[in-house]
Amino acid sequence: MYGSHVATSVRRSRPSWLITVWSLRIGAALLLAAFVGYVPYRLYVRTGLQQHISLRRELRTLMEGNDRVRRENSELRLQLLRVQEDDTELERVARDELGLIHSDELLFKVE
Repeated sequence: MYGSHVATSVRRSRPSWLITVWSLRIGAALLLAAFVGYVPYRLYVRTGLQQHISLRRELRTLMEGNDRVRRENSELRLQLLRVQEDDTELERVARDELGLIHSDELLFKVE
């Protein structure tokens, strides 16, 4: 009876320091994954990209407003030149826009 050993299963308990080390490793890995996933999202998606799109939209609106004001300024400069050079244009502006009349004219208001 050389090989008559009874096979017994011996369950070894793991040392507590090994469980603590693995718990710390798993916790650190989870924190690192959360950090790597959250930080780029926070920096680029929520604020960076939205802010970039918002600023581009605001820039386009401001540029359109600037173009409109430039056209209006050009029209006013042309009107100023016409008023300075042409007496009939000056009279038209005085009558139509300022409501002035000559001293020898009578004004009748019809209501």
